[in-house]
Amino acid sequence: MNYLRKAWQRLTGAGAADQDKTGLEKKYAHFQKLLQANNQVLALMADMGEKLSGDYLFDFEYIRATMQKLFQETEALTHALIGLGGERYQDLVDACHRIKEDIETVLGSRREIPQAPPVLFFDALDASKVDLVGGKNANLGEMRTHTQIPVPNGFAITSYAYKIFLDYNNLTQQITDKIGSWRMDDLDSLGRVSEELKEIIRAAQMPPELKTAMQEAYDRLAASEKQLPFLAVRSSAIGEDLSFTFAGQYATYLNVPATELAASYKKIVASLFTARALYYYKNKGFKEEEMAMGVVVMPMISAQASGVLFSRHPEDNQGNTALINAVWGLGKYAVAGTIEPDQYIVSRQPLGQVVEQQIPVKRVMLRSQKHGGVAELPVPEDMQTRPCLQQHQITELMGYALRLENHFQKPQDIEWALDDQDRIWILQTRPLKISTRKSTAPRSRPPQGHPILLDKGTVAFRGVGAGPVVLVRRDEDLIDFPAGGVLVSRQPSPSYVTVMHLTAAIVTDVGSITGHMALLAREFKVPTILNTGIATQVLTPGQEITVDADFGNVYQGIVPELLREKIADADELAETPVFKTLKAVLQKITPLHLLDPKADTFAPAYCRTIHDIVRYAHEYGMREMFKLREHGVSGEALLLVSELPFKVNMVDLGGGLHTKVKGKATPDQILSVPFKAFWEGVSAMRWPQGKPDNVKSISSVFVKTEEQVAQGENPYRDESYVLISENYMNFSIHLGYHFSNVEAYVSDQVNDNYLTFHFHGGGSTPERRERRVRLIEAIIDRIDLRYQRTGDVIEAKLSKYPAPEMLNRLTVMGKLTTYTKQLDMVLFSEGIVDWYIKEFLREHVDAKT
Repeated sequence: MNYLRKAWQRLTGAGAADQDKTGLEKKYAHFQKLLQANNQVLALMADMGEKLSGDYLFDFEYIRATMQKLFQETEALTHALIGLGGERYQDLVDACHRIKEDIETVLGSRREIPQAPPVLFFDALDASKVDLVGGKNANLGEMRTHTQIPVPNGFAITSYAYKIFLDYNNLTQQITDKIGSWRMDDLDSLGRVSEELKEIIRAAQMPPELKTAMQEAYDRLAASEKQLPFLAVRSSAIGEDLSFTFAGQYATYLNVPATELAASYKKIVASLFTARALYYYKNKGFKEEEMAMGVVVMPMISAQASGVLFSRHPEDNQGNTALINAVWGLGKYAVAGTIEPDQYIVSRQPLGQVVEQQIPVKRVMLRSQKHGGVAELPVPEDMQTRPCLQQHQITELMGYALRLENHFQKPQDIEWALDDQDRIWILQTRPLKISTRKSTAPRSRPPQGHPILLDKGTVAFRGVGAGPVVLVRRDEDLIDFPAGGVLVSRQPSPSYVTVMHLTAAIVTDVGSITGHMALLAREFKVPTILNTGIATQVLTPGQEITVDADFGNVYQGIVPELLREKIADADELAETPVFKTLKAVLQKITPLHLLDPKADTFAPAYCRTIHDIVRYAHEYGMREMFKLREHGVSGEALLLVSELPFKVNMVDLGGGLHTKVKGKATPDQILSVPFKAFWEGVSAMRWPQGKPDNVKSISSVFVKTEEQVAQGENPYRDESYVLISENYMNFSIHLGYHFSNVEAYVSDQVNDNYLTFHFHGGGSTPERRERRVRLIEAIIDRIDLRYQRTGDVIEAKLSKYPAPEMLNRLTVMGKLTTYTKQLDMVLFSEGIVDWYIKEFLREHVDAKT
């Protein structure tokens, strides 16, 4: 910069070092700010675009924080343009504000809790009332009002009651602030925030109108039951049991006396803010205001047996069978994986025929107590090996399952209970997530050199994962869970959801594929084997293993031939609220509508996105930088005249050109050391040539044919600009939709030498843009540039190399610039990319070394 300051002083006749900056210095300072802001905006846009790939974990806080940075950089960009050209560009500021308001409207959209009575009975509900009462309540109401399936009577405490509760205690802002204060990658902070939020709920008071409504509803329920029933009080959060399972994330209280209904309600509200529930909400991309809780209240069924029914077996790709799990007593032990349940694989047609069954020993059960609450009791010895269900009960359950599947038009995950009078009740139904993966073909032989450690268990989700064993005995063991670890535990737990994005696989001693954690493992696509019996005895912490959940084996060591890329369900990801919001926001950011700088529509009034703002500001920023005479600056913008269809405007800051050059300059009049080397590379390539299918060398491939150019087509309608001095160049290059900037300083002082490169591609399909960037990456990596890539934006740098080596790399960069112009037209496969990389390196890099 000292060198440039002296050059500017020579160019403008400025004197002492402490005098105010010259006009050119001021313009150049604004110009540098414009370029910096331009590059920052493009990098942020690329980063947001990458998040839509499905390979990254992000939440609403990421969107808000990134948008704040984007607004700041866009504002800096527009102010820099005004600094260059004056108030004539105020319209661009207005356009920027208009687009910002559009984006803030998308970000500020809220899902309002609809007004409703605090309590609604099931008979007044159906599936359309989900926003009023939550998914579980809505499905219970739908079954009770529109099917003849036995569902207990009961009532819903509505989501509007939740709003009443928060408003009465002035909690809404406190909750929003607390949730916004932690990051998804900080489990320590998550635990602290969770405890603080639960304490806030515990300390809150019940609104009198809500207590009254609950009591009146209970009295009505008791009258219909002709007794004073104990209650099952369960969560029914907004979104629960609909698109997302929320399996096991919230509290359930069983056999609750009426006097404890209000206290149980508060505990369920508090369960919204357990660490695992908060993590699940953020992972699935819900906003804070969408964390509204409805509550199910129904008479407690005194169950002799309970369980779960999947109307389609998750591992049956033909869809011919269903799966029923059953335990003695209450079903909590079935879904929590506390004991191994009976398992029945049942034919759908003929209805209820048992294809296969497993009846393990069931030594304990959960039963309701006479004065409230539940307790674990021993199973009588004569019942321990007896099936929980008889054939006619299995057939009856299957009849209900097929009717529900037909009614809801999708496979169902159903909870059921068999009461002491041998009546079956349906307690819950929700959509069942079925993997779309095909069955794995049998292997010809097992992996060699890797002993099988475990070969028994039940597969909950297929796939292969490998890594070190992480033994989890309690929730605290999850805090520092390493990425790529294999989670091994005695029994499943829904709390494992907080590390499922890090987990290579899960293996447990006990558990059922109809349990809560198994549902979450399928949702998060984690290879999982349950019910191995001895995993925690055989596997040791830190031991490297490979979990083959396709065939139910665990191998010693890492087995590379079994590993394959984890399957991502893009359709499922696209349904999350955070994904939908980011996609909507990017529609206001990334599309480019200002394409032709010569068109009348290339104006602020026609800017519809941030990308349009950036395109306009960069184009006119370049123009303003080179309108020196209009600003009274004693320097001259020159046109570089060559045989190439490439318009380049130049400003000589001192020593970059022969002193007698006026108006126009030719390449032989260039004295700038770095620019001369760069232009040597640009002009060394053949412009333009041939057709891609007649390629003989990499340098023969270009966009337009000579015939097209002769007919007046201008393949390079955008102007490029370069500032030069004897040892310095700053070259902003526009070629079609591609933008790159190369800045370099080269002298005999090695410590002062540097080269920076910025590239931003555009146009074509995402696949071809990806191939083009991969080609550039490979080449700049080979010539030792350190780089960082985000989407199709590349930032690279090289410094402190001797002058000859710097100049050699500048020449290569010039060649690279020439043919990357729309090179993706011929990058139709990964193989052709590899060929181009090899050819370029052979002709222009390796041949020079």
